[in-house]
Amino acid sequence: MNVARNVYLVAVASAFTVLAGPFGFCNSSPDDVWAARRAEALARPRAFVYNTDGNDAHNWPSNLPVTVGNFTGRRLVHALGTRITTVSYCPLSSGFGRLTCRKAGEAYCVKSHRGKRHVSADLFAMGTDPLELASQFCRTNGLEIFVSLRVNDTHDAAGTFERPDPLFPDFKKNNPDCLMGRPEKGKRPPFCNWSAVDFSHEKVRAHMRKFVRELAENYDIDGIEYDFNRHTQLFKSVAMGGEASQAELDLMTAFMRELRAITEEAGRKMNRPILAVMRAPDSVEYCRAVGIDLARWFDERLVDIWIGGGYFCLNPWKASADFAHRHGVKFYASMDETRIPRSAARKRLPFLEGRMTLPFYAARFADAMASGCDGVYVFNLEGDSLHQIGNIDPLRTTGRETIRFAADRGSGGYRPWRYLKDGGRFINLPKIDPGEPRRVKPDETCAFEMFVAGDSLAGATKATAKVLTSLKAGEKVAFACNGRPFDMREFRPGVFDCPLPADALKPGANDFSVTFPQTAGKGATFNDFALRIVPQGNQQEGHDK
Repeated sequence: MNVARNVYLVAVASAFTVLAGPFGFCNSSPDDVWAARRAEALARPRAFVYNTDGNDAHNWPSNLPVTVGNFTGRRLVHALGTRITTVSYCPLSSGFGRLTCRKAGEAYCVKSHRGKRHVSADLFAMGTDPLELASQFCRTNGLEIFVSLRVNDTHDAAGTFERPDPLFPDFKKNNPDCLMGRPEKGKRPPFCNWSAVDFSHEKVRAHMRKFVRELAENYDIDGIEYDFNRHTQLFKSVAMGGEASQAELDLMTAFMRELRAITEEAGRKMNRPILAVMRAPDSVEYCRAVGIDLARWFDERLVDIWIGGGYFCLNPWKASADFAHRHGVKFYASMDETRIPRSAARKRLPFLEGRMTLPFYAARFADAMASGCDGVYVFNLEGDSLHQIGNIDPLRTTGRETIRFAADRGSGGYRPWRYLKDGGRFINLPKIDPGEPRRVKPDETCAFEMFVAGDSLAGATKATAKVLTSLKAGEKVAFACNGRPFDMREFRPGVFDCPLPADALKPGANDFSVTFPQTAGKGATFNDFALRIVPQGNQQEGHDK
């Protein structure tokens, strides 16, 4: 579990070799020295990255004075005393270049938005801004700082051209031809928000080059994160139901080269590399279909770190981590909040509300690291929840209770088909989500795979599998784990559990199957599946009374 630390030591040693060469430092070219510095920056231990979305300034309490201490106390302070190594701070960025910055992009400094107080203008008057304060906070407390830049966020789509949302930037007002559509009925694209920009326009790319340069040159940052998940919409051709053409893929690759050149130039001036980080769907094929050529970007060293996952997850972590590592890129698992509706399970099985709990995150962290990820990344977690989850060590979760679900993230957020026609065809994970119950037939067997980290099994004394269905009282399912049948106990109509011996599970992929009875009526559904693993010394009962 010391993979991140070992990689760091190897990379630093490699960097030293490049610098020194066979005859000492003097024979190294400036480019070699710079490449070694970038390698060292990339190898810096960062097992835990925390993204915060800029709402510290955006939703300010009406009676709270605007001070530096109150600003950092709203969110950033909760990262202290945790395992968090890196803050990825988003200066709101909810409208293509509309930023809570004085020295980059279009300044977003309204006094209020939808009834909520906004205080960027107050901070500007004090000679600072949210990103600058976040950077200073991180430097003071020994944390790494990225700026998270949402590539095509469309939280500004709530308004119209006549009555635009405050987040709607001047660039979009002045360049309506660069947008994917219009807000009027019949003019909205089917696979995109109307206010998204179309990157086929040079004006769009030029505008983004401008504010990326301003961020890189005017702020003390260690990296720029290009967040393609907020939202995954790049070309109008895709928004209208197609897939990105080779020409569009080439266009985006050339654009990423330009952005890389900008950050490299700014980094050299500061004598400190600025890492190129990207957050994008965790599927090479899905990314390519929307216009992101991952293999080419990685091979051309246009990206240093890939953060996979987000609104939806498409593949097991190992698939993405292995792909990234083959191309010399680090991979981080994006642990967004679940978005699966709690109400879907609340009345039937309170245990299945275990998503968003510490055992849930301990399981996700353990599985990601055991799958080869270089670290974990949390999104939309703030306050006390962040502090508690931030105290979980991704590199060692032995001895913790863990809860796993067949689907960690799903129906409550945007789905893969929101941004790509038939995008669900790229899902390679179990489709068992209480928000989207799976229809089953009589005698049907639902087989699926779940990963379990060896950390979770070390010292484990028992496990419990739980199944939520729509079956009536007395209708029983058959259950098997790794080919072994086990008897499931029904303790509510359609709700089953099965105690498992610890040796029924194995580190890595585990196979499960649930077979429905011949009596299953029309409309029967498989709603949810959970696996609870209890370490030695924690013997709480594993089912709900």
